[in-house]
Amino acid sequence: MGGDGQALSNKRRILEKSRVFLTADELRKGDNGGGETTRKLKEEKVLRWSHCGLSLEPLQLPVVFDLYGRLYSKKAVLDNILEKRSLHKQNSSDLNSDMKISKLSDVCEVSNVEEGKDRKVLIRCPVTGYDSASGLHQFLGFWSCGHVVACAAVNESVGKPAAAKKDCPVDDDPASVCPFCGATSFAVHLILDQESDEVKQYRRLRSFTECLGSVGAQTRDVEVC
Repeated sequence: MGGDGQALSNKRRILEKSRVFLTADELRKGDNGGGETTRKLKEEKVLRWSHCGLSLEPLQLPVVFDLYGRLYSKKAVLDNILEKRSLHKQNSSDLNSDMKISKLSDVCEVSNVEEGKDRKVLIRCPVTGYDSASGLHQFLGFWSCGHVVACAAVNESVGKPAAAKKDCPVDDDPASVCPFCGATSFAVHLILDQESDEVKQYRRLRSFTECLGSVGAQTRDVEVC
């Protein structure tokens, strides 16, 4: 950790260029059967499911997610925290204000993650068997147990119609129950299509977790305030 402010600034610019989100118009075209937009969306999702949002390198075990729904290698998060602390001690003005992770309790470690062929990280829904790397399904991460589950499994558990099972439930009350282990928790939508959706989710869940007392309160029993 050299605490090099210029290196961090360069890294930040690379990260900003790499964060690929479709525009609202592109998303609407995809919903209307735009083949190229749909293909682009799937490719970008596959990349974001397989690469760390900080280092931009392929994900390495262990894997964590934050309230934005982004995935990271835990090692990259630790390195980033130490780097920020080093810069803070130097009173550097080059701190990355966009990065909301300042301690390990700001992320949740994924429980159902494995290492596949060529050391590639695989996150597979323990209920449906859906692979997140396919880019075909939406997933939720449950904060207190760390299980990443396909939205289809969540909707099945609450009796949603088949036509709506592929979509993640949207609820003003984040309290939820993991359909795999039954732990009471709250769910984080992972790998969202638009950055504005990430920000909305962060604010909503941050408010909820502050009500609980701590964003990192990874307890087995989470009660609604």
